[in-house]
Amino acid sequence: MALTARPHDLLRFSGAAALDGTPPGWVPASVAACPWGVVRRALHPPGLVPVGIRGAERWQRHAALVPHDAVTRSVPPEELRGRRPWLPLLAVTLSAVTLLLTAELEADAGWGPIGAVGFELATGKPVTHLGSDLDLLIRTPLRLERAMATRLAAIFSALPGRVDCQLETPGGGVGLVEWARTGGPVMARTDHGPRLVDDPWAPA
Repeated sequence: MALTARPHDLLRFSGAAALDGTPPGWVPASVAACPWGVVRRALHPPGLVPVGIRGAERWQRHAALVPHDAVTRSVPPEELRGRRPWLPLLAVTLSAVTLLLTAELEADAGWGPIGAVGFELATGKPVTHLGSDLDLLIRTPLRLERAMATRLAAIFSALPGRVDCQLETPGGGVGLVEWARTGGPVMARTDHGPRLVDDPWAPA
């Protein structure tokens, strides 16, 4: 398949044989049961995509590279926002977020659940628990003014469940709450690692 993978997209691939190198012992069984990974930020050779593999335990996380031709399906966060997690609190929170962002953002704005909730909704495998946050991604190719970020952060904080929102900017991934604060640089997650930037929308 022609693949344009972006951070936080969920990828289904052909199995453990597609992974590079020698992964930890838990990885083959985990991939056999659920052959999915989440696209991560990392430098990578042409024809390979960096993914994170989840295991059954919270400490079981593995960074891998998967060939493009091993990927059989790609699911972006935007495709998941109409689905609901299996835990009621997370489902109610995502429903409230949907109403909020439909009212606050432009109709074509890209956003969706990521993290454990996104993985669960894409794969059908329950991985959330009572302590899980609702992780969100909002794609912001154009500047999200701090006043709007502050407004969204305040509304999110009043929802039934905890919401952790990341903005996808031209300069990398930036936390909504961090951007909403007054003044100072913010931490942007990039393919080269985290870096402090004054304006994640400024031309590189």
